[in-house]
Amino acid sequence: NHRNFGGQKVGSSKDHIGLRQVEIFRATMKFGTVTAAAAALGSSQPTITRELARLEQHIGFRLFERRLQRLVPTARALKLFEEVQASFIGLDRINDFIDRLRDASEEVLTVASLPAFAQTILPEAVARLNATHPDLTLQISTVDPRNQSSISGFNFDVGLIEGVYTERDAESRILWVFKLVAIMPPDHPLAQRDYVEPHDFEGINFISLGSQDPYRLSVERIFDTAGTQRRLFLSSQSASSVCELVLKGLGISIINPLTALSYEKHGLV
Repeated sequence: NHRNFGGQKVGSSKDHIGLRQVEIFRATMKFGTVTAAAAALGSSQPTITRELARLEQHIGFRLFERRLQRLVPTARALKLFEEVQASFIGLDRINDFIDRLRDASEEVLTVASLPAFAQTILPEAVARLNATHPDLTLQISTVDPRNQSSISGFNFDVGLIEGVYTERDAESRILWVFKLVAIMPPDHPLAQRDYVEPHDFEGINFISLGSQDPYRLSVERIFDTAGTQRRLFLSSQSASSVCELVLKGLGISIINPLTALSYEKHGLV
């Protein structure tokens, strides 16, 4: 079960390539030349050239075309590089984390947060924490509210999310319970009301969040139950963007109270 490649027999389709071969291929694709790949890997140009030839012989198809002393990746090489890059993401993250641990003066606390929390309550919390723990290094990452699974698997020390956390890899605590709020420009007819009902939105321009946003799904259920027909002519994936659109007088909306509160100083009601 052998194949011919360049006039020579090569291994069977069940043969496996080694990590070093993958690293050489990746470096060559990443840096564009054998010389640069050799420098990045602490090797020599002849060694890289020889190992690439062995890799091609091993897998049974060409990865590069030799044109005017340059290596031009083939279509198969480009596809293979995509797969290699995906496989190296985990290793790159580990190396980056090791570098952060090495450079950190003391401890590193990694925090995952929804954008709404990162823009509102986190800055004040970080300021208070820094006052009592000045040597603590914090790293904050925002997570997609539609997919909070990225905070699982011990990727972060602390996660700030909404809803119920069902994974068993961490302890969860309820910190706040919020209700959605209606937002509108200060000159809107409903702006003087302390409380609004679903029927108050009948026929009014309504700015929605993205179709898969959990807040939007909650809002849709409210109006579907009440049988209210709004004028849905605009949507945005970001609650902050919705606030900006509302301030421009393009309509009203219902969002989380934290983002709404952060725009109160801009005149949002």
